[in-house]
Amino acid sequence: MGTNVIISAMLLLGGCQAFSVITGMHVVAAAMLLPLGVWAYTVTGGLKSTFLSDWIHTVIIYVVIAVTLFTTYAHSSKIGSIDKMYELLQETARTNPSAGYKGSYLTWTNKTALFNGWNIVVGGFSTVFTDPSYSQKALAASPRSSMWGYFFGGLCWLIIPLALSSCTALSALALMHDTSSPTYPDPIPAELVSEGIPMLYGMYQILGRSGAAAGMLMVWLAATSATSAELIGFSSVVTYDVYRAYINPAASGKQLIRVSHLCVTVFAIAMGALTVLFNYIGITISWIITFIGIALGPGVFAFVLTLFWKKMTPLSVVVGPPLATVIAIIGWCSSAKSFYGAVNKDTLGEQYSCAVGNFVGLFGSLIFIVAISYLRPAAEDYDFGTLDSNFVAGDDATVQEAKAMEVGEKDSAKELKRSSTVAQVVSWAFFVIVIFLVPMPMYGQKYIYSRNFFRAWIVVIMIWLVLAACFIIFYPLWESRDVAVKIFRVVTGRQPPERPLLLSAAASARSDEVDHVSVEHVGKLHPGKPI
Repeated sequence: MGTNVIISAMLLLGGCQAFSVITGMHVVAAAMLLPLGVWAYTVTGGLKSTFLSDWIHTVIIYVVIAVTLFTTYAHSSKIGSIDKMYELLQETARTNPSAGYKGSYLTWTNKTALFNGWNIVVGGFSTVFTDPSYSQKALAASPRSSMWGYFFGGLCWLIIPLALSSCTALSALALMHDTSSPTYPDPIPAELVSEGIPMLYGMYQILGRSGAAAGMLMVWLAATSATSAELIGFSSVVTYDVYRAYINPAASGKQLIRVSHLCVTVFAIAMGALTVLFNYIGITISWIITFIGIALGPGVFAFVLTLFWKKMTPLSVVVGPPLATVIAIIGWCSSAKSFYGAVNKDTLGEQYSCAVGNFVGLFGSLIFIVAISYLRPAAEDYDFGTLDSNFVAGDDATVQEAKAMEVGEKDSAKELKRSSTVAQVVSWAFFVIVIFLVPMPMYGQKYIYSRNFFRAWIVVIMIWLVLAACFIIFYPLWESRDVAVKIFRVVTGRQPPERPLLLSAAASARSDEVDHVSVEHVGKLHPGKPI
């Protein structure tokens, strides 16, 4: 639940501050109105609505990015070519040098950027592991489908910040001395940079007012889509892991739905209020992004070892991560004092103090968990084979949903083991390539992009973006073709609608001769249940 709070606050804060800067809208109004629309379709559609909204929002975002990228490098009257962008960035480096090698904006050798990158990677890495919205969507699909879905989804996601920054942030930088710059003749203030405004300024300079509007639409779509997933994640944890597990184990489907709706409503209001609080104390989205790893990093190895290490003990997972968080906060504050001479909001948001806190939080948890597990070992190692037998489905689950939660022949232990091996190999290979193999040699060699290298870099980004957009837009349609055909046949009257049979109704009507679902072998946690 803590993860849902932090992620939602970050998303809403970034969106609200962007709306306030570009449109003049009051932050409080934005903070309360933004969750309102999310609440409306989430409370009525549940997890299924997040799947649909995610696809629609992502399609629009890809279209906006593609239009901006190709306009910048092929059609814009102010830039219009890769070579022109290269020349403008060189000129900007002479008048307003960066913190990178020789003041260039075309180099990886930038210590500040390196540490900021580390903080962002650890923060994003931590949220993926600890955010229940990711696991719920993964569990709602088959194991193999979710595995390849996250691999291809990761590749498609990575190009979004890469392509967007290559056209918007670089445009804002290259056109710094153009009269169209909103901050002309000065550079964009650091405060606005922390709020993510250079992207919107760049779109304004390339596409005019329509570009700024498209940028705001993109921010709204990204914020609402992700916030909806956080609402679902929070309500599911409270409803099934707290209310049904400890307060009312015999809760009916109607009671579970009522609690879910209440959780979504309370969470939406609370997130709006927290966003207002963060804004008035001077917290920005950049500050939260670099802080996330300190708060959530200790949960990474807690989840990994729980799933893959049979010697993991309840004591180690209860004590280890909180202890690592305490140590990380101490390291974070001590580093701020050591590097910057004071402990306050500004110094705690600096890259070096955050880097220390993120490092300690991430790996401190691993050390504490392993140490506690060996110092106070369990009576016997955990048997993962008993996991499925501990699940019990709610009575509001349908027969089809209950069957889907069982581990069938197609998801046998052998198949799951093979998928796990493939997932680990591909994940580690992707991690090494993206985090070490590409950036580290560029950093160490103090390489500044040549004109030809910059051309190749942008062309690769363009190709990658087109392929990712095609995959994201058309592959889900292909995967859902059978459902689309069925919906079309029902709408046109060629096929009667199917009424799902609830598990409770099936249990009361079944006999020994009827094919029934074994309730004791299906899930207590129902990740795909609409609220």
